[in-house]
Amino acid sequence: MLCTIIGILIALALLGVLTVAVYIALQGDAEMRLLVKQRTAAVRAAESDGRVDFQLEVPFDNIGKQEGTILDAYMRIYLPQEQYDDVLLRGKVNLEGVPRDDDYFEALLVPAGTGKNFVLRFEAYARNGKSIQEALAAVPDVDVALFADCRGRRELYTVKEYFTLTAGELRALVK
Repeated sequence: MLCTIIGILIALALLGVLTVAVYIALQGDAEMRLLVKQRTAAVRAAESDGRVDFQLEVPFDNIGKQEGTILDAYMRIYLPQEQYDDVLLRGKVNLEGVPRDDDYFEALLVPAGTGKNFVLRFEAYARNGKSIQEALAAVPDVDVALFADCRGRRELYTVKEYFTLTAGELRALVK
């Protein structure tokens, strides 16, 4: 009799756990996308003899079923100084309409089915006594990796997408 009651209680507990697991699975999660193929062309923001600042926009969205959070967004620019030491290229990621001068990215909530734009701000510095026009004249296509650290119902995950700043696009900034 006692074994039967214990067996029934264990079966009910397992059924409860299974029911909760199915419910959670049906609720879905946040799923962020970086839409780098829809990025805008680079646009000059400022220029001096030894520096050009430019920016472009990259849309992102949440195609999941739940609200998610973008905790951080940043980029890595693949321009090796060993081969191209006449120009130093740096960048920051901001949310559209929320420009910042520091390297801080303020986390934001992204409801399901919505999105916004990241503004990628670049600074190109001429080095070795060259003007910015001379420095960018020898620069090849530059790959950029854009990262977004995201959180939904599951553990933290990172979305990473690549795009290319073409040499022609960079040279057009200083004409």
